[in-house]
Amino acid sequence: MKLSKSKFEQLFEENRLVISLIGMSNTGKTHWSKKLHDLGFKHINCDDLIEKKLSPILKKFKYSGIEDVSHWMGQPYDDRYVANQQKYLSIEKEIMKDIFIQIKNKKPRNTVIDTTGSVVHTGKNMRVKLMRYSLIVYIRANQNMKEKMFNQYIKKPKPVVFGNIFNPKQNETARQTLKRCYRKLLNLRSVLYSQYADVIIPIGSIKKNMNVNQFFSLIKQSL
Repeated sequence: MKLSKSKFEQLFEENRLVISLIGMSNTGKTHWSKKLHDLGFKHINCDDLIEKKLSPILKKFKYSGIEDVSHWMGQPYDDRYVANQQKYLSIEKEIMKDIFIQIKNKKPRNTVIDTTGSVVHTGKNMRVKLMRYSLIVYIRANQNMKEKMFNQYIKKPKPVVFGNIFNPKQNETARQTLKRCYRKLLNLRSVLYSQYADVIIPIGSIKKNMNVNQFFSLIKQSL
């Protein structure tokens, strides 16, 4: 949703502004979503909604919480991974559709959609709808942060949605494939987030002691 500064202000004053925060893990999507809640925004946490939808399945394995969603999904080299990744993305699409219905049909309220890192793997249809119903703000990680994420992942791999880019090579160990493909995943997601975004905010623009009013103004000034 492309907006001028004046339209942005108008929608906010009319309680009809919808912002979607996208980006990699640990870039502050949930932090700023919670802060925007203090300005009267309804906070929709997609991770929580997915975990709730998956809870009947997780209980069968004595799992609970968003951390155990990762355990349930497994690693790309696990036999269960392909089916579980597909199930996860299917549920993510379901909750996104529910969110769009709420925004379209319910009483107007300023809303922030706190998306998952994998939202860019949900397909073109979801992307088009996200762009139709919300102003998409991409909090862009810098190269230092990407390297830190990469190093943390290599030390302790955490299951993530790889989409279609996990492709083992002949004579390559599982760890070598993870290392190669995770860096490829980070680069792919950077490209996809940029394609989704109406507004791109480099994480370096977000100062350490920035308050929510300053963050909100930063979004507006970036239009």
